[in-house]
Amino acid sequence: MRQGLVDGEKFYLSQIGKKNPDAELNATLESFFSGNEGDLSGRCKFPRRLKWLKAKLDDENYQIPTIKCPSFEKWIQVVDPKGVVLVFSSFYINNPSSMFGHSFLRFIHSNNPLTDYGVNFAANPDTNNMLIYTYKGLTGLFEGKYSLLPYSVKVQEYNNSESRDLWEYELNLSQEEAVNMAKSLWEIGDNSIDYYYFDENCSYVLLTLLDTANDHFNFADEFMLWVNPADTLRVINQFPNLVKKVRYRPSSQKRFRFRYALLNSEEKDFFSDVLSEKYYFYELKDYLPKESLARVFDAVSEYIDFKEKLAGTEESVKYPLFRKNLLEARASLEVISAPLKIDPPVEERPEYGVPGARLGAQYSYSYYAGNAVDFELKPVLHSLDSPSAGYAKDAQIELMKLLLRYEFKSSTLFVQNLDLLNIKSFPSLDPPLYPIAWKLRAGIEQDNDCNKYGYLSCCERSFLQGGTGFAVLSGIFQIYTLAQAELAYQEVNGFEGSLGVYSGISLRPNHFSVFSTQLDWMKRYSFTYNNDRTRLFLENSLSYQYFSRIENKIFADFNLENQDWRVGTGIYWYFF
Repeated sequence: MRQGLVDGEKFYLSQIGKKNPDAELNATLESFFSGNEGDLSGRCKFPRRLKWLKAKLDDENYQIPTIKCPSFEKWIQVVDPKGVVLVFSSFYINNPSSMFGHSFLRFIHSNNPLTDYGVNFAANPDTNNMLIYTYKGLTGLFEGKYSLLPYSVKVQEYNNSESRDLWEYELNLSQEEAVNMAKSLWEIGDNSIDYYYFDENCSYVLLTLLDTANDHFNFADEFMLWVNPADTLRVINQFPNLVKKVRYRPSSQKRFRFRYALLNSEEKDFFSDVLSEKYYFYELKDYLPKESLARVFDAVSEYIDFKEKLAGTEESVKYPLFRKNLLEARASLEVISAPLKIDPPVEERPEYGVPGARLGAQYSYSYYAGNAVDFELKPVLHSLDSPSAGYAKDAQIELMKLLLRYEFKSSTLFVQNLDLLNIKSFPSLDPPLYPIAWKLRAGIEQDNDCNKYGYLSCCERSFLQGGTGFAVLSGIFQIYTLAQAELAYQEVNGFEGSLGVYSGISLRPNHFSVFSTQLDWMKRYSFTYNNDRTRLFLENSLSYQYFSRIENKIFADFNLENQDWRVGTGIYWYFF
């Protein structure tokens, strides 16, 4: 028997209502016929239940009585939902709660989207530590709640403050269906829903709200084990004629890069001079024509807004007087700014990517260890050595990736890798912005440096590693180099500390294929046995995607320290 999603006790009229739908239905009918009136009555607290039951039960001889509900009627007039938009905020790797992207809703009630209301479901975290957040998110230790805020607040939060692209999918729903969803939101109110990273997350809970629009939707049941936010878009887009149109809101960083790209070399020099306050604003009119100076001022203004996460009339902290004088100087030019015509990056539309979960099998041959078959399960989400359609080219997010290996030589099945997390953020150095590239990985692995002839239980190692450096992404090429450090424990070598370099090159001729090569060098020192060893490992792979959900990979790995190599091929199926 199915049980209720909402965990707050006040949502249920029966004490066993969460686990027993029949008991909750009986308690609801009893409440509706109790004769109680006013805001605290069952009919006012549960308007969506009331409408559904009236549609099922009312006839000329039997009708559920209706009453006045002042608080609900006032609230629904303010929200006034005429339509619904599903909004996806792009992946934000610097915030644990938004690494996989985030989805929320917008109730349309005017011609200006910024005056609409955003409907958001999110966890109320008590930590920003990525490891602690992951643990609590996996185990449901966060309390999740709905919030209703002006859409302008959500645009400021995601689009400007966190510099994330917004993809808006206007749904082909009637006003009645939008009101049905608003009634369900009213019913939930301040009741909590336990937040789980993989299933009962923002996207799944919003799908259950969307399902209340009518009796035909059943999107939440499309998912069994876990829900990635982008996967909800794929389900929505598969429903015939449900998506009316798609709108793209570029991030504050992309808005700045657009303005900066309009500048010629001389104007870029003046851009730097203006930021460094080398000139007074009135002096610049002697060096540049008004149209050129307007482009410089527009780029400087967008730069300050991006760096300080500003929008609209918010005041600058770092450049308070400077920004005020800049805007005044810009207005005095009386030149209309070039329109912000940033084409939507169609290849990055989240619904065009493969689903987030992956199941695969690999065959490989090692010079020393012989033949092996690997079985892979990856719940989430995307790796840089996979095709990039629908995903960012500069970020990788993997959690709980499991790789089991069967070696024919030893007839042994063992854990080759278990990555609790494997995150890479490789934003491109692109003047005048110089972001830092970084990576973080933690897990368990079979150390091939320990024994090249095959599996040994004493060679299993637990590790935590991180690194920082720089990356460059230009056209189809990506290059990165990071200094890295690691702490690990292994039975053979005890507690180890390592320092080294991690470098790589990726080539993406299109969005459905990628060639990558990575060099991993580390000098490892054993605190337990007071000795050291070297790791020098080269990985090469060619991956290509076909049939929308299938990926094939050919790989060749070289352990340059112990003179071993492994070649193989794999096939992977993406699903949700």
